[in-house]
Amino acid sequence: MKIKHIFLGIGLLATAGGGLSSCTDLEEKVYDQVTSQNYYQTKDDVIHAVFRPFEHTYYSMWQVHEHEELPADQLVTVVRGDWWWDGGKWIMYHRHQYDGIQYNNPGSGEWTSEWELMYQAIGQCNLVLDDLAELNPATFKITDTEWASYIAQLRCMRAFCYLRLINCYRNCLLVTTSDASVSMQPENRKQVEPRVLFEFIESELKDFCLTNLPPRSGNYDGPMQGQFTQGAAAALLARLYLNAEKWIGEARWDDCIRICERIRKGEFGHYELAERWDAPFDWNNETCSEVIFAFTASFATTCHHMTNSRQTVYGRMLPYQCGPYLGIEKDGERNPRYCITPSYDNSYPNRQLFDYKLGQVSQKFLKYPSDLRWKQYKNTSNNTREGMMFLEGKIPNNTQSEGFGKSPQGYTIYLRDQVGQFFTGGESGQITGDSESKCENGDFNSGLFVVKYPFYPYEGGAYKESDHAVIRLAEVYYTEAECYLRKGDARTAGSLLNKVRERNYSSFGDNIAYAPEGRVKLDMDEMLDEWGREFLAESRRRTDLIRFGRFQEAWWDKKADADTHYELFPLSQDQLEQNLYLKQNPGYPDITR
Repeated sequence: MKIKHIFLGIGLLATAGGGLSSCTDLEEKVYDQVTSQNYYQTKDDVIHAVFRPFEHTYYSMWQVHEHEELPADQLVTVVRGDWWWDGGKWIMYHRHQYDGIQYNNPGSGEWTSEWELMYQAIGQCNLVLDDLAELNPATFKITDTEWASYIAQLRCMRAFCYLRLINCYRNCLLVTTSDASVSMQPENRKQVEPRVLFEFIESELKDFCLTNLPPRSGNYDGPMQGQFTQGAAAALLARLYLNAEKWIGEARWDDCIRICERIRKGEFGHYELAERWDAPFDWNNETCSEVIFAFTASFATTCHHMTNSRQTVYGRMLPYQCGPYLGIEKDGERNPRYCITPSYDNSYPNRQLFDYKLGQVSQKFLKYPSDLRWKQYKNTSNNTREGMMFLEGKIPNNTQSEGFGKSPQGYTIYLRDQVGQFFTGGESGQITGDSESKCENGDFNSGLFVVKYPFYPYEGGAYKESDHAVIRLAEVYYTEAECYLRKGDARTAGSLLNKVRERNYSSFGDNIAYAPEGRVKLDMDEMLDEWGREFLAESRRRTDLIRFGRFQEAWWDKKADADTHYELFPLSQDQLEQNLYLKQNPGYPDITR
């Protein structure tokens, strides 16, 4: 949350877009004549340089969220009048239409942006790593152990970015230096095979980071939150192994199980599941033992994931005019971007459930009674809350004459688990505009909202103080469980999942627990559903669907894909033109060479 010595707003060796400004422009840019020869004067200068890429990567998480959630089945950006049309690019995400000429039109889509954002971070890491290679730690009164840990921070962040790239694009450049005389050589401007990149990531994490990063010291990270530890590197290895079969065609279930067990058993420090489902996301989550890695945040400094701008994650996952209800009206009006996909059609007066196996978020939660998350979100004090959703109904708003929130057009908002042009018919469920349930036909009644991170009152000291939890111990349990399930051991898998799930229900009986503790059967379909419940809106759904072989299926307002090429994103025309050695991903049009 409040780590102060890392994110100090330094613009030292590169801007947010520096270090690697494109896929081919690898030369170091000097800003205001600040170079490695005169920048590094003190130990603090070294620390600031090491953690500069962390700030950039934290900022970039909005793009990770777009790539993981908008092409998937649980979250959607629907058009609400003239809000969130933006040339139809969010609809293209949802329907897997990010191919053809559209992906080259400026502003038509952002499915190529993660390539640029991650390589910018990699460029920043490489630049500082090359600088440190020329410096003597004794000059700054830094021990060899500390120096090695600083280098490990950078190499772990670089591996984190390469994990994102192999996931999204598979066929990537492998750049490990800021020296243009090396990186601009033809052999280094060509994409490497996925296995080469996979093995590089594995070696960095396993052979260097696990050795040189510190273990967690104590029960939680506290003021050290925001830095990589051995546990975080191990959890990234688990992500790598979990997806190995899809990424390189080789299952690594046993390797994945072993690294998960090592994390759970405390080899890399103390990690423990929180007693409350919301603790890993709460305002003081730097004291939560479940959080393995988080980007530090504070309302007074940076809180990228909770800002009220388009380039955010959770700040625009709230319904319009909910500010007075939450006590956050001093931070501007809400602009609802992400809602859950609807479970009901627009039949009137008796709406019907859709029959899709994917999506259906409300029904997946309602499958099991007494879920503490599937309750109306409510702040119970300045720093406590209950519930995780804005459910069906009106939004209390004491600034309006009738006491409820109104749309920009003036009708009272009544949130519905549907998408349609209800307008004034929100409460009755009667469509007064276009009745077809599709992305283009939303209004301010359309969709329910997830409140994963708490939005406590503006006054009170806890507003936007939650760190952005990128890795938590629950993921380790779920990862290990999936591996056991794929190996045919549903009972061990079920027990692992139950250890996390029991905190999510007010009454965790045998009608909710998986066998052997309960009567519920765990199979692959249920495993995917459970990933969706536990990690709803945590920027991972696309990856899970692809790993389960379900990404091509139909869901609400999205037809089944004709083939699998949408599992990867295309490279942009600019990227291809800047580096003629790059090859377009299969299924997308290449440039003339």
